[in-house]
Amino acid sequence: MRRLLALVTALAVAFSLAAVPADAAATLRVISTRVLSPGATTKIEVAAESGLDITKVRAVTEPYEGGSATPLTADDFELVEGTATNGVWRTKTAVTVDPGRWWVNVELTNAEQTVLARHRATVDNGADTVISDFTVTPDVVDIENPSATFRGRLMSRAANGDLVPVAGETLRLIPDIGQFATAVSGADGRVEGQASFSGYTRMSLVYRGSFLYRPTESGLGTVAMRRLNTRLTVDVPEHLVAGDRVNVTGRLEREDHNGVWAPLAGKQVEIKFAGSAPEPVWTTLGRATTGAGGAFTFLINPSEDGAWSASFATDALGWPADHPGYFRSEGQPRYRSVAYRTSVTGFNATPEPVGRGENVKAYGRVLTRLADGRWTGAPGNASVQLQFSTDRRTWSTKGAVGVFRDGTFSVEGRADRTGYWRALVPKSDSTEQSVSGNDNVEVRYRTKILDFNAAPEPVKKGGTVTVMGTVYRQTSKWYTYGGKTVVFYFLPKGSSKWVYMGKQATDRIGRFRKGFKATKDGTWRAYSGATSTYAKTYREDYVDVR
Repeated sequence: MRRLLALVTALAVAFSLAAVPADAAATLRVISTRVLSPGATTKIEVAAESGLDITKVRAVTEPYEGGSATPLTADDFELVEGTATNGVWRTKTAVTVDPGRWWVNVELTNAEQTVLARHRATVDNGADTVISDFTVTPDVVDIENPSATFRGRLMSRAANGDLVPVAGETLRLIPDIGQFATAVSGADGRVEGQASFSGYTRMSLVYRGSFLYRPTESGLGTVAMRRLNTRLTVDVPEHLVAGDRVNVTGRLEREDHNGVWAPLAGKQVEIKFAGSAPEPVWTTLGRATTGAGGAFTFLINPSEDGAWSASFATDALGWPADHPGYFRSEGQPRYRSVAYRTSVTGFNATPEPVGRGENVKAYGRVLTRLADGRWTGAPGNASVQLQFSTDRRTWSTKGAVGVFRDGTFSVEGRADRTGYWRALVPKSDSTEQSVSGNDNVEVRYRTKILDFNAAPEPVKKGGTVTVMGTVYRQTSKWYTYGGKTVVFYFLPKGSSKWVYMGKQATDRIGRFRKGFKATKDGTWRAYSGATSTYAKTYREDYVDVR
């Protein structure tokens, strides 16, 4: 209901005398309105057109900008050009207005309606004004202290030419960048206000005028934006492991206009990474926001060797526009090697048992865990140590070798005592330490047969072949082995089967001597069998039987 009443009221004002058909209203209009002379006294000229003869032209002055003076009406228009449906009408006598600035409203009438066209011209009898003493201080600001104070003075020129203050009027500081600010003149015409700036800005103090006073504008003033220096540190843990999520941390600071460094909070820092290629390419990983102390934290999942860095106040698309207020800074890049977790599989040490002083040969495969959790064969820069212990607490390294490209390895170490063997992947820039399971290998002292012979050669068929020699064993040195059982075997020529021929214990100085009937050509063997302490050994000799 309120909307309907408002609409009816508006229509009543626009069409004040009578209801008019739509087509006629569309053709009764003011084309232009002119004030023929400047100042307080002037004739008024109106160009208009209508579908019917225009029977009356009337002008009503209205105080500009809400002035309270009494309006003036001019009714003595006469047609001076054209026709009553499309012509120019002018007042016969000049209109004189009181001091001030006046809108000219035009009223047209034909046989069917009256139309009012408001604010079609201005009769300006206001006082000239000037803005003096315009200043903006300071004229250099920064992003943390963007405000400056503007001042000026609004004066009007009296009839005798003197300048007098204008009080109670609103002046606007209008910059070429940013929002305008306002201030109201005091009794002495002076204004003072605050404005904020975000960059180099030119501005002027503007008075838009009022009923009594004409508009004016000051000269230009400028404010420059000074960038603040910044510095950025970045820290990355010294030892990175693929797949382990760790924090890149750092701190952002700025230097104020007094040269004092302090934390810079609430700012976004760009985190970047470059691999160890000959020509590194920096890739942005994301952003971190600084806290109250200027510190930032960014979670990473390292997967390869390379450098980590952070930068601030970049002007890249999509980033906060901090670059106009701060100089760009970048933390010193931190190069870090990334190590991989390892695992040793398939470890085995052979032979079992092994002779004292002989080599144990161990083999297996080293796997590395990638950043995505998959296990794969270790790269060729990984190494393996073969270690030995008698108690599985204290270990000594017996050999070392690099792995093959698929992670497999084969390494040897001298066996001097019975004990446990294992493979260890040492901690390095590229690998984390890991150990295999352990394998127990028994060590036996070595034995040997010297001065061995089967004689005579050749031997007459049916005769006696004597097999002889001396058995030695190794302890701290090589000694003869008395009381050791020697077993004798014969391999007939053309056969692959050894035939047991008997046994004999060595004498006190390790010697043995035993005769056998010669029946055919073949090889004679003296065999010193293994015990829990000593390794086996044997010697052979071929005898021709004729």
